Amino acid sequence: MPVRHFTRDQLDAWDLPGAWADDSPEILHREQVDARRWVSVHQLIFRAPDDGLTYRVHYEQGLTENQDDTDPWNYDDEIKAVEMEQREVTVTRWMPVGEQP
Repeated sequence: MPVRHFTRDQLDAWDLPGAWADDSPEILHREQVDARRWVSVHQLIFRAPDDGLTYRVHYEQGLTENQDDTDPWNYDDEIKAVEMEQREVTVTRWMPVGEQP
């Protein structure tokens, strides 16, 4: 599992985790993966503009106006990113009898 460490400055320069700027990296997937009392934890998969590879990072977002100043990177100087690739997988689920998936 290849890992890369980004600095806060790199991610800030790319406008992550928001990525609302025109020159922001391509966001491929964003999903809330956990919730705590005051913050939600999100997974972000993006294509890094410097090497073209795809990475996953986790960030936090405040849940109320009192947490508006929540640091998305939890005050870490380096943010661990795992290199990702898209794969097709088969999922088996329990479904009610007669219901179509």
